[in-house]
Amino acid sequence: MRPSPSSLFTSSARTWARRPPSSFQGARDPLDIANLVGPSAPQFDFPLTRPTLLKLDKQRQILHYLRLEHLQFPELVAFRKPFSPPSSKHVVRVRHQHYQGEPHPASRKVTISVPVSALPLETPEARHKFKLLAGPRWTPPLPGGAQGEKGQAEGEFKLACELFPSERMNEKWCSDTLDKLVAEANSGDSFTDVPLDPRPARARLVKSRKLKRNVSLRDFPAEWLPPARQ
Repeated sequence: MRPSPSSLFTSSARTWARRPPSSFQGARDPLDIANLVGPSAPQFDFPLTRPTLLKLDKQRQILHYLRLEHLQFPELVAFRKPFSPPSSKHVVRVRHQHYQGEPHPASRKVTISVPVSALPLETPEARHKFKLLAGPRWTPPLPGGAQGEKGQAEGEFKLACELFPSERMNEKWCSDTLDKLVAEANSGDSFTDVPLDPRPARARLVKSRKLKRNVSLRDFPAEWLPPARQ
């Protein structure tokens, strides 16, 4: 049986009559991976981001120091000197702080420290006056004789300065101030009737956990205690 002419033609929606997508549609896509490489690829001008630049700069710095270690460190052997401990005349310790060549405001700070017993103080009265003049910059010895073995039975004097732009200038100021304190302690009134105030040094030692906060009845005034405890 032959089909009728009306059955040879069918009607469909317009969407079904569209052309199917071509398999070469990716050739016209500029973001396709096949079009991003090759001589015909578009030239993109994307600058590097700041985190990437910082990372590259850090790698260059590491490579710079590795080259110095490999090439120049062996040449420093010619400048090697044997260590000789300081003599008994060198009693002042000077402390500088640096940040590996980086500029920092604290790099000009200089701190000197010296045992009071090593200073040229003539009499015990002069040492007492020096401690009064030093004020909170004098640290008394720790209880138990831990510092007495190191020649610090009279405590330690410490002075710091960062007023001037150069560390040498700050060191000179500390040295001159120490000389003035020693000269003043050896002359004039001895102020033996003025007691020392160890509270600033004690609070500093307690804060650094070098001294325990032990408070007992003997730390209170006697007139505050009951008659049985006096």
